[in-house]
Amino acid sequence: MTIRYLILFVSLFAVSNLTAQKIDSIKYDNGFLYYHSYGQGEPIILLSGGPGNNCSQLSEMAMELSKNYRVILLEQRGTGLSIPIPFDSTTINLTTAVSDLKLLLDKLNLNKAIFCGHSWGGSLAMYFATTYPEKVKSLILIDPGFFSLGKELTDNFYNNRSARWSISEKKLIDSLTIKKDKNSITNDELYTLKYTQRLAYVSKKERLDTLYKKIDVPVNSNMTALLFKEATNSKIDFRQSLKNLNKPVSVICGSQDFLSDVSYELKINYPEYNLYWIQGSGHFPMYEQPEQFYLLLRKVIEAVK
Repeated sequence: MTIRYLILFVSLFAVSNLTAQKIDSIKYDNGFLYYHSYGQGEPIILLSGGPGNNCSQLSEMAMELSKNYRVILLEQRGTGLSIPIPFDSTTINLTTAVSDLKLLLDKLNLNKAIFCGHSWGGSLAMYFATTYPEKVKSLILIDPGFFSLGKELTDNFYNNRSARWSISEKKLIDSLTIKKDKNSITNDELYTLKYTQRLAYVSKKERLDTLYKKIDVPVNSNMTALLFKEATNSKIDFRQSLKNLNKPVSVICGSQDFLSDVSYELKINYPEYNLYWIQGSGHFPMYEQPEQFYLLLRKVIEAVK
């Protein structure tokens, strides 16, 4: 092999290695916690939403960031392959969700990392940061969920989402949800239900046809129900502990996101946070406005490296 071809081979290997995905797991008392590793460089813990969404919803984002950084995409306990035994409130709760992140850092031999969370993943990132502040280099919150819990705020989630549906859409969702709860829904009806629900998540409903495959991922509804039940009955409020966090926090939010009031409230409560709005985007700016989103995201990451 000539020197020229050897250099080419090494270069191609280096590029492929940056974007290659590696899957590994961590053994704990109730099962295995799976995670996906991409790229090299500054470590970023990427947390998907839901709760209960499969982490594949952010796999495209992980691949894009892996061009410049080391990205760890977690299959949160109760999703994907990370299924505990037993699967109940003793293993699926807010405490285990946070302790799993500590377990992940220990496994990776990371003293601290950038935590980047989308939606529920943003709530989890904030909760972890207030529990283990020494493990967090900075927080990046993308269309984040709530930073205090309780019935009022979980009701706010459902009411804001419902307000984005038309009367006919709401009636269709209600009727199909009843059939789903009775286990009498067909596959076509289930698709219609999920599609109609997702209309609230985009800035323009006609965009959903092209975005649906990116945002529609398997959801473990049992995990969702367990965490939402705990969140509804919880009195956890980390507003004060966030004030004492003393870490860089950046918020990136779609201007048309049905949860945009959370991002606005974060900025009001913590003026030192950096808040960036993305016009023409709902709950998934990485897919609705990818060019603007990744410019902002890389700017935020580079500022804290």
